Amino acid sequence: MQWVRSRTIATGTKEVHMERVRELEDLESPIIETIWDRNYRDEGRREGRKEGEVLGQRATLVRTAGRKFGAETAKQLVALLEGISDLERTDHVADLIIDCASGSDLLKQLERLAP
Repeated sequence: MQWVRSRTIATGTKEVHMERVRELEDLESPIIETIWDRNYRDEGRREGRKEGEVLGQRATLVRTAGRKFGAETAKQLVALLEGISDLERTDHVADLIIDCASGSDLLKQLERLAP
């Protein structure tokens, strides 16, 4: 159950939930461990899917920019996209690819957005 406590603290679970964890610690049940393990795996899957979606979106953006502005712009875009890890920002980049008239304009816009 020490693992449960450490996972709960690491994920920022509120104190109210910590009390329930303390209650569960008294049970020391393999069933409880199985439930926590399953939830942890599900969380990992969700994070993995999100990362996969972002990587797929980045690849699509590079391909689209390459078709519209050429290989050099696409090559430079790869480096700029490395710092983007959420779909909302990749959607914004997609809009910029549509809106910008040139590859240099696209890259300038993206450099301004860089964190």
